[in-house]
Amino acid sequence: MDGNKDEAVKCVRIGKDALGSGDRARALKFFSKARRLDPTLPIDDLLSTASADGESQNPSSPDDCAAPSDGPQPEMPAEGSSFASAASTAKARTSPRSYTEEQASIVRQIKKQKDYYQILGLEKGCTVEDVRKAYRKLSLKVHPDKNQAPGAEESFKAVSKAFQCLSDDESRKRYDLVGTDEPSYGRAPTRHRSHGFDGFHDADFDADEIFRNFFFSGMPPATTFHFRTGNMGARGMRESGNSNLRMLIQILPVLILLLLNFLPSSDPIYSLSRSYPYEHKLQTPRGVNYFVKPSKFEEDYPRQSPERIALEQRVEREYVGILTQNCRAELQRRQFGLSYQTPYCDMLQKFDTEA
Repeated sequence: MDGNKDEAVKCVRIGKDALGSGDRARALKFFSKARRLDPTLPIDDLLSTASADGESQNPSSPDDCAAPSDGPQPEMPAEGSSFASAASTAKARTSPRSYTEEQASIVRQIKKQKDYYQILGLEKGCTVEDVRKAYRKLSLKVHPDKNQAPGAEESFKAVSKAFQCLSDDESRKRYDLVGTDEPSYGRAPTRHRSHGFDGFHDADFDADEIFRNFFFSGMPPATTFHFRTGNMGARGMRESGNSNLRMLIQILPVLILLLLNFLPSSDPIYSLSRSYPYEHKLQTPRGVNYFVKPSKFEEDYPRQSPERIALEQRVEREYVGILTQNCRAELQRRQFGLSYQTPYCDMLQKFDTEA
């Protein structure tokens, strides 16, 4: 990380030299590279100046801030210099940033923290209601739909991960004890953590799903689905050292899969989306598409038969239920100012109109 900051400072210095000599294309290239290496650098004015349109892009223009090519270039112009004035003017001509300094500050503050309590700004003795209040406050401030600052998405995931852990009694106890909410499986290989923010594994949870459950459906917060019995078995192995129990736990998934193969399956008759083996497309009298298995469906459900009519009415009820649920979520998102598009509500209205 320190190496990236040093490289970013070096790029800023090269960009300033290029900007001073009138080569704005080269300056913009190095300023952009510096921003990628260290998004916290305060170089918005320099970026705006390097990318400004008009006569200021002409190296020979009288308004250009280039110094003589054979002399050394100043590393940082004074705030009252004409260069600073030109930078302010260029920034005013460009479009405003899509995020405020307060939003960027919140993101930086969260990214500095690794402890779940510190991320939410809480103490260890806090209640579940304190956790919920902190999540409600922070998640709305760093949600990517509301906060466009660099790193907002990672911060949103970190806040959701902290809430997910601390709002569940069992995962919170484990976190307080060992400093992580992930279950330990004895001496099993360490899980790969190549993706995620500060060790948060993206595959373990869906930050948007947690947000939707918390604000829109009133359901309890989603929790990570761990194999609790496996965790207890691993703890028992560490305590007793029973190798037979360890072997049984290792082959237990295989035994379960074999057992499931012999159980009778009850596959659904239809699907609202095309997927194998539901590849034969049909349509209800009201225009709802559904898919069935090609074999024997027409024999079991002939056209105009009571069975076929009842099945298609069930398809339409399920379709309306899905549209209604998604429409309700869209209206809630609009109420919070997160989105103004309501495609599911439009589809539901169209379906009701054509009835």
